[in-house]
Amino acid sequence: MNFNLSRLRYLYEVAQCGSMRAASEKMNVAPSSVSRQIAILEDELGVEVLERGRGKAKLTEAGEMAVKYYRDDLGRKEILASHLNDIQGLRRGSITIAMGEGFVSDLLSEAMQAFMGEYPEIEIDVRVAGTNQVLSLVEEDEAHIGMVFDCPSLPRITVQQAYNQPLKAVMAASHALAGRKSVSLADFMSLKYALPQKNFRIREVLDEAAYQEKLVLDPVLTSNSLLILKNMAMTPDGVTVLPDIAILKELKAGHLVSIPVESASLSNTSADIVTRLGRLLPGAAREFLKYLRAHFNYELQ
Repeated sequence: MNFNLSRLRYLYEVAQCGSMRAASEKMNVAPSSVSRQIAILEDELGVEVLERGRGKAKLTEAGEMAVKYYRDDLGRKEILASHLNDIQGLRRGSITIAMGEGFVSDLLSEAMQAFMGEYPEIEIDVRVAGTNQVLSLVEEDEAHIGMVFDCPSLPRITVQQAYNQPLKAVMAASHALAGRKSVSLADFMSLKYALPQKNFRIREVLDEAAYQEKLVLDPVLTSNSLLILKNMAMTPDGVTVLPDIAILKELKAGHLVSIPVESASLSNTSADIVTRLGRLLPGAAREFLKYLRAHFNYELQ
């Protein structure tokens, strides 16, 4: 069997983007070019790789195998490039990091600045997304390293480092409850509080804890922006629930305080650095992981 390996990229992008049109926009080519390359690929392989007549592109079994072959080939090339970079002393390379918004902080910036100062020619691509998307990017080798809150147990994900980060009630220092040593979830029923939207991992954990206590959370405000939640907490009577890692700057400045919540499930959550199970990270990503651990260990442990 003879086929052009470069044609597999078209199929791969269609699978990633969900349609030929979306793939064509990403690749900056006409949709007809994507369709033609996939048709030629099917002729070369002697099988169909896409199911026809669907709104969203879906791979056939043969298409799944072809995409896996392409992904594995990318992995082998990355490993070779990593070894060559190691020989050259990590002078070049690229790293893709995916993370939840709560990790976008001075702590991360300090780790990145230190790394870029040591390795100025290594490119870093940072993608901010929800937990499920971050984990998907890591599983599909679209990101070398993921950073998520309280990573669920998944067969293809390994947690490289976990930092205990309880979910706490967050409010202004002038709030009536700011002097309390702890609060309960039941206390929230009489408060003006804001929470992340239900697709956030933080909200999933909160809802499960409330369910265990036979409570129903009814926030006055929900948002997919942590900035909006923090701004709400800075108002005289506003409260939200976040881990300290998401508000380190505000805590140090005294703009916000965090109070433990009396809940075992909310006290055992963590901030996690993850990679795909079995993936050999390239040298640049391995080195960046060391920088992350060093800065996070200093601040969070």
